[in-house]
Amino acid sequence: MAGNLGQIATRFASKTSDEGLWNWEPRYNVAPGAVIPTIAFNGQKDRTLVPMRWGLHPSWRKEPPEGRPLFNARVETAKEKPSFRTPFKRRRALIPTTGWYEWERVEMPNGKELKQPHFIFEDSENVGSEIFAFAGLWDRWRVDEGIELLSCTILTTAALGDVKHLHHRMPVRLPENQWDRWLDWDENPDRTLETMLGGDDLGHYEVDRAVGNARNEGAELIRPSAAV
Repeated sequence: MAGNLGQIATRFASKTSDEGLWNWEPRYNVAPGAVIPTIAFNGQKDRTLVPMRWGLHPSWRKEPPEGRPLFNARVETAKEKPSFRTPFKRRRALIPTTGWYEWERVEMPNGKELKQPHFIFEDSENVGSEIFAFAGLWDRWRVDEGIELLSCTILTTAALGDVKHLHHRMPVRLPENQWDRWLDWDENPDRTLETMLGGDDLGHYEVDRAVGNARNEGAELIRPSAAV
């Protein structure tokens, strides 16, 4: 995710929670479990930029986070699943991003299968620097008296357009003029999701398999692979 905290706040015309107490610098290989900038409404329905753990931990859970984080939620079933039901109704979010990675299965001449990563972005002249958003959900889990864990998940839908051959799912994206409706708990989320974007505006290219190691970081990870 390119863009620092100030650039993200400007892009989403949002306030920053806990001003000066947290920061964010551009990242290019964010893995589930990381703390990421997330946009949600505050009590006055102002867009607010908040640090949240990527991997939703339901408010009703008694035990602390463990195991594989709930980093994705299928949009078709989110309102029915116990972990996502309440957030779908009341706690919806926007996850800032400049693109994402997907792995294509490629069959080699020797019969073996290779996984080739691609960087997917909203088609523009400034690949990897244009900030857009995924539709997500968030929740609040009480850690201790006065201490809470805020966490989020990204909604996914059936892949469309040119990225469909890379993977059968892709993140949900909404038109910018629908962002506030998505964040507003008084709005019907199902109606907002009727405006969901397809895949015609997405571009992609192969990148180095170094992105498969979450410890690798840097802008070179989103550059086209030397083999392209």
